[in-house]
Amino acid sequence: MNKTDLSEYFELLRKGDKQAFAEIFSELKVPVYTIICRIVQSQHLAEDVTQDVFVKLFVSPPEPSVKNPRAWIFRMARNSAIDALRKKQSSDIDGCSPAADDEISGMIARWDMESAIGRLPQDEREILSLHINAELGFGEIADIVGLSLPAVYRRYRKALRSLREFLTEV
Repeated sequence: MNKTDLSEYFELLRKGDKQAFAEIFSELKVPVYTIICRIVQSQHLAEDVTQDVFVKLFVSPPEPSVKNPRAWIFRMARNSAIDALRKKQSSDIDGCSPAADDEISGMIARWDMESAIGRLPQDEREILSLHINAELGFGEIADIVGLSLPAVYRRYRKALRSLREFLTEV
């Protein structure tokens, strides 16, 4: 779903079209959940925050003046996740696991990757998820996280190097 399609769906949503919301939800539920999950590192908390994000979106969609509605949603998701994380004590965080896969080797590979991503600092997890899962460009990510474009790119590259190291450890 590109910016134009999303803007059109938001216009329909502002007019009360529930099918438009269903389309937005269907398209964005997985990347929004993934980003939130990587921030809060709790499957249950991520589910709650994801639900809250989409409820807020349904009740109050972005105004037509929003130039990049996709980035707007991911900024809302990020901010909601950070707020939820602040409210939750770190001792209660129970880890976030990926959805089950049919093949055992696939499950192990995904678990290894999630485990490695969980070892990254929060800012690197956010940038990695926003780029890979939300398919946002580095400029959009820089706007969302409030960093310069070079800083976002450096942190992304650092996250990739760290992941490579984590996954090749013996």
